[in-house]
Amino acid sequence: MRIDLATVVVLVVSLQLGSGQVLAGDEVSTPPNVEAQTSDVAASPDSLVSREEWKRRVDEARKRAEQARRDWRHNVPLRSLEPDPPEKIATERVLGDDTLQPGDIVSTDKGLFVFRGRSGADSQTPDLVPIAPH
Repeated sequence: MRIDLATVVVLVVSLQLGSGQVLAGDEVSTPPNVEAQTSDVAASPDSLVSREEWKRRVDEARKRAEQARRDWRHNVPLRSLEPDPPEKIATERVLGDDTLQPGDIVSTDKGLFVFRGRSGADSQTPDLVPIAPH
């Protein structure tokens, strides 16, 4: 099968013209349906920004992001809260336990106590007596 050069050139040119590619030196015109579509859509304020303005905005955003990362790294002590030790959690649970009966022995972070009842103006404060070690 022999293909001559003229056939190949005609085929390539027709493919380029059919695909919408523009060759150097061609005049570019916008088809009327594209102009109608672009006028129907409201232009975004960001689409009217110059390249220099866009680059400036990107640089500012990068600087803000970098500053936020630095701030986040420097405020580690403010972010990390130490969990309460188990002794404190157990003590708070005992002091809020409304199932305690007089004579119950409870263990807190301060030692062993005997629960004698509730006291205080609100009758919610536990009355605890320490157990003396032998």
